Amino acid sequence: MRMPLEALGLVLGAMLALAPANADEVLKMGTIAGAGGHRAAGTIEIARDGDVMTVHLKEDFVLQEAPTPRLAWGKDGYARGSNFATLGKFKGAQAYTIPAGTDLARFNEFWIWCEKFDVPLAVAKLR
Repeated sequence: MRMPLEALGLVLGAMLALAPANADEVLKMGTIAGAGGHRAAGTIEIARDGDVMTVHLKEDFVLQEAPTPRLAWGKDGYARGSNFATLGKFKGAQAYTIPAGTDLARFNEFWIWCEKFDVPLAVAKLR
């Protein structure tokens, strides 16, 4: 039995109304590389879902182990003072909520920084 065209339109309209408007809108992305003599690789995406922005380190992410790795924003090679989260694991997919009020327009880099030794571990240029 075929669904009448009117009923199909109502079903599709209801489905679209339930779908989030901005789900996983990718704002910026980049490729992670080692910094300060440390090894790192992988992909980063910055996404928005409604009012919440999130950093996504993708499945290909890997970082040479180091003490106290922190996530930070940077601009033109400078990252100090912009730490916003502690790295949870050195390999694989993970996500971190960006603090409310963070103005991503102020930054063009994502950094992983060793807080204990005050040295860079990894950086990604954001585009």
